[in-house]
Amino acid sequence: MDPRGLPLSPQPSNDPKDPLNWNRWLKLMVLAEVSLFSFLALFSASLITPAFVPLSLFLHKDLVTTAYVTSTFILLAGMSAIFWNPIANVYGRRPVYIGTVAVAVAMCGSSGAAKNYGTLIALRCLNGFFGGVPLGLGSATVCDMYFAHERGFYMGIYTISFLTGGHIAPLIGGYIEKNLSWHWCFYVPSIITGGVLVIFILTVPETLYSRTPAAVARPSQSWMSNMLMKRRAHPTRRVRAIDFFRPFQMMMYPSVVLPTWCYSLCFAYGSILFIITSANLFRQIYHFEPQQTGLLLGIPITVGSIIGELFAGGVSDWISERRALKRGGERCPEDRLLGIIPSVLLTPLGIIIEGVCLENRTHWIGVAMGIAIASFGLQVMTTGVYTYTAEASDSYLNLLLHLSRYALTMYVPLVL
Repeated sequence: MDPRGLPLSPQPSNDPKDPLNWNRWLKLMVLAEVSLFSFLALFSASLITPAFVPLSLFLHKDLVTTAYVTSTFILLAGMSAIFWNPIANVYGRRPVYIGTVAVAVAMCGSSGAAKNYGTLIALRCLNGFFGGVPLGLGSATVCDMYFAHERGFYMGIYTISFLTGGHIAPLIGGYIEKNLSWHWCFYVPSIITGGVLVIFILTVPETLYSRTPAAVARPSQSWMSNMLMKRRAHPTRRVRAIDFFRPFQMMMYPSVVLPTWCYSLCFAYGSILFIITSANLFRQIYHFEPQQTGLLLGIPITVGSIIGELFAGGVSDWISERRALKRGGERCPEDRLLGIIPSVLLTPLGIIIEGVCLENRTHWIGVAMGIAIASFGLQVMTTGVYTYTAEASDSYLNLLLHLSRYALTMYVPLVL
């Protein structure tokens, strides 16, 4: 039973190696490392943002075309979940994390050595396809370890980690470009991610655990066997072609389409819009250098996200628990969506404030306030929708969420 006297969901097994039964500190360690991978994914995508101006001069491209260096990464990161998550649901999270992140480290480092636009875009696409895996698989890992009544809080930690990666990157990217060069905006995340990967290999066990009768009948696996990945994580599953298309089948359901597109629009215009336009607009209107652009973008977007998560995680769990108690213990995933109502109002409000301030060339503090308000709303939306998708329909809704979100990031530059 959970602290409010409701049945635990899902029900754990008696096996101490069941991730639901793990020591609290082991769970937190795994959560921290997976969240750090997710942080570094969008950190790698966005670190180059303040350096778009010198990068565009090097590539002999305009700023809108140069922005695809970031948006192609993000699009392929979304598409990667459709391919890799079904594989991870059979063979386990650990081998997929290790294999894909290792390739991403190589692609990110190679991007810094690219000599022309075509090569750089190709490398960024590969970087996104492999490096974006933690963005799609992280929520499944959270669900592997935590009960339904805990997921709002811990999912919030995960979501704020990957969003903050894209928000903090501009703060640092401008100074890296100024003191080193734009090339190091690719080398730095490659080096850091490689170091985290080594720690992950040595410390994080497999979190996928099958509670089917066939799996329970197998001899218990030792921790060393788990770390060495000596057997398939889920013995009764097979990778089927339909698994790669199942997320699209869910588009016929309004309960899927509405929250998915609501979140995708908030992400595209409440985060990516700021990231890909800041270098050009802040230079034209405020005559900012790359490091100043990074500060004006990174500080308000990070502060807004942190405050938003302080509100979102606990409120999501509180709403879910309260409404379940009123039904006599029956949980309904849609209850989580009540917590995103503030986001529907605040994200557009923040975007409007930023746009009006830029149009009228007001003091930059107004722009910062608009970005912070939109970021607050986006974080509330992110935590609520991610927790809803985790509880509503396994991983398929989550995959659709990722694909639609990142597809919109390619649309945003086209309309600017």
